[in-house]
Amino acid sequence: MQSKKFIILFIFLLSILTISSVSAKDLNTTDSGMLNRDSNQNVKLDSSHVNQSISSSNANVNEAFSSSHSLQNDKPKGIYGIVDFGTNVLTLNIYDVNNNKITKILDISETSVISNYTQDNKLTPQGIEKLISQLKNYSKIMRSNGVTNEYFFATSSLRNLDNRYDVVTAVKDRLGIYIDVISAEKEAEFGFKAVREMDLTTDNGLLIDLGGGSCEFTYFINKTPIINDVMPFGSNSAYKQYVSGTFPNETERLEIKNRTLNELKKLAIKHSSYDDLFGNGGTVYTIKLMLISLGFIDANEKFVPVSKLDELLDNIKDDTEENRQKIINVAPGRLYTLIPGIIILKTILEYYNVKYLHFCSGQITDGVLYELLENESSKDKPVDPSSENESSNDKPVDSYSRNESSKSSYEKTLTSSKFISNPTGNPIAVLILVFFSIFVSCYKRRS
Repeated sequence: MQSKKFIILFIFLLSILTISSVSAKDLNTTDSGMLNRDSNQNVKLDSSHVNQSISSSNANVNEAFSSSHSLQNDKPKGIYGIVDFGTNVLTLNIYDVNNNKITKILDISETSVISNYTQDNKLTPQGIEKLISQLKNYSKIMRSNGVTNEYFFATSSLRNLDNRYDVVTAVKDRLGIYIDVISAEKEAEFGFKAVREMDLTTDNGLLIDLGGGSCEFTYFINKTPIINDVMPFGSNSAYKQYVSGTFPNETERLEIKNRTLNELKKLAIKHSSYDDLFGNGGTVYTIKLMLISLGFIDANEKFVPVSKLDELLDNIKDDTEENRQKIINVAPGRLYTLIPGIIILKTILEYYNVKYLHFCSGQITDGVLYELLENESSKDKPVDPSSENESSNDKPVDSYSRNESSKSSYEKTLTSSKFISNPTGNPIAVLILVFFSIFVSCYKRRS
């Protein structure tokens, strides 16, 4: 009789353990599935924001180029209007996108307000009004050209200003236009994406994007970016900080060179030797136009030995009316910043022992457009950045300052619930054990 009781007890306990292990496994599977689902939701939100806050390009009017990206099943179509708020120029590009074919149908630009309306590292109220007027005009042009998708972005032009939130808020309140201020890392990433698709002739090398307020660097291997870094110094900032006249004198040229060298030493891309450097940005493009205009190279040349920059600088470095006119004939908006830009570029080329400078046609805006089309083709749902990028104090949160490290609410709740759960992970097993304890207690009393 006693042995029968032990056998029944053994079978009962074995059943409890079996139920507990199976149920615990089910619960863990559910937890894992919920966490994965929550994680996927976060990814979709992040990429869908990029979908709405990325879309631009910059090249020659009526230039047709096909993307080598395979834009999956639903290929985007439409007219895209892109505004690049740079330090030196404010540019509008309009593209006709039809499946994999991208054709630029309009390319216009005018001098950026940053050049003339910045005081104490802030855009003045007059500058903000001027910018609003420019953007209002660009919006009219986009409407008249049937633009269906528009995007406005800024790089170091706004990123480096102390009152960039005020500028973004004023434009949004007055025009309903959101200017996305992208980070230096994103700027380098998008620039490389465009150059990789359109210009790279070597697998390994160095790409720079020299602008008015910064210079982005990308070191790549097998046409894959390995290191992105930024030098917070460009042609416009060099002129403002070191030049007292129209052109820099000999002492000022040396100061710009030394400042550039000091900044280069801080970069993660260390001193080395590169046969080829791919140059991008308005400064590099203007240098190419100057070389063509003065007869140093032919219009179809895509790369030059670095010695050509020495010849160009020697030709125009003296502040004379004749030399001023040479620049005005090619790029009047860069009269003050071109020579500082040449000095910066020359210093970079010398620092990295470069032999050939390649002129790139792909611009940061092309890379941003490619990113937008990739997102649209993967069927990400667009999100209005003007509604998503609002913080509790009504200041817009742009791509540059957005914090993406917060935990999901479900993950926090799940952590709390596990803290109070039993070691087996199964509350049913606990109930069974309680009832079994009561049963044993009652049995003892009877016996």
